[in-house]
Amino acid sequence: MKIVWNRELKKLAAAFAAVWLLALAVINLSMAGYRAAWNREYQSALAAMIGSVQEAYPQARVEDVIPVLNGSDPDGRGWKLLQKYGGFQNGTEIAFYGSRRQVNILQWRLNLTAAVLGAALAGGMFFYLARRQKRIQGICGYMEELARGNYRLDIRENSDDELSGLKNEVYKLTVFFREQAEKAAANRRALADSVADISHQLKTPLTSVTVLVDDLADNEDMDENTRRRFLAEISSQISGVSWLVTAMLKLSRLDAGVVELERKPLKLHALIEEVCGRMELPAELAEVELRREIPEEIQIFGDGQWLTEAFLNVVKNAVEHSEPGGTVEIGAQENDVYTMVTVKNRGEVIPEEDQKHLFERFYRGSTAGKDSVGIGLALTREILKQQNGTVSVESDAEKGTRFFIKFLKCH
Repeated sequence: MKIVWNRELKKLAAAFAAVWLLALAVINLSMAGYRAAWNREYQSALAAMIGSVQEAYPQARVEDVIPVLNGSDPDGRGWKLLQKYGGFQNGTEIAFYGSRRQVNILQWRLNLTAAVLGAALAGGMFFYLARRQKRIQGICGYMEELARGNYRLDIRENSDDELSGLKNEVYKLTVFFREQAEKAAANRRALADSVADISHQLKTPLTSVTVLVDDLADNEDMDENTRRRFLAEISSQISGVSWLVTAMLKLSRLDAGVVELERKPLKLHALIEEVCGRMELPAELAEVELRREIPEEIQIFGDGQWLTEAFLNVVKNAVEHSEPGGTVEIGAQENDVYTMVTVKNRGEVIPEEDQKHLFERFYRGSTAGKDSVGIGLALTREILKQQNGTVSVESDAEKGTRFFIKFLKCH
């Protein structure tokens, strides 16, 4: 693979070349200094040897000794002379000129070694850079795939280097993007479903209101009782539409995260009393009794206004599904883990299949009332979810229907 010479690589190559040239210069300068010192010692030793030979052996001819010391003794006479007079003891056969040659060989070998090592390091560096750039281009290609929305690739590596760490971080980012994309797709589907459901829920009452208004306009001689019944029905339908729109606006605000929920201590007893006060008239009309047993010392943390809305929807659902003369019981208990509010009533048993979907938006179970749109309990779940709470339901013929609202204390 061809290396792309960017500014960083050019700086790296220049630094490597400078270090290599500096190493060669240091080697040759060191060898030059060593050679100069050796020459000085050689000249001193040569002068001392010649002086000693002449002094000890006056009959020895200097012109025979000097050539062998200088490395020029073609017929071997000087060498034999030194051996005869003990010039080299213990079988030593290395002359001074041999040491000089060894110095030259040493310098040549050092330069050759430096050149080979430099070439090997340069080759290794280029191989490493080529492989590194290939991996970087692979990451760049992967990022381009991410930009196109392809989140299915997997580039995790277990190697212990910085590029592997980068790849793993990119993979984590990919997982995050994939989850966000899936969540966004799910939100779009949910939005489309919600719009379709809202359209359906609004279409029926608005159509009914339109028909009733047309009847009132076309029948000026309509009797007073029929007129009042039509007006009451129109008022009821408009109230239902108004409640639906209000509930959807609340849900939309919660979904969008624009609601800043307070978190302050609240007396649960006072909160339930307010809910029961608002449900007193509907319960009386439905001939249902509200009973509550809430210890006054229990407190929870949250936004009082929104929690009132959540409890109100659950109690309203219990009242609407109680038989005349029935009772809705509201109780509370706490332990070290959570505080739990229980809303219990006896009426139609909620089928097990409906219990799984009861808190989904616009879900209408088999026991839902004719005016139910399936939004109240969904709103309750969303409110509680954003305040560290949960809601669940159990329903059977023996114990009745019980809603459990829990607030975890660990939060």
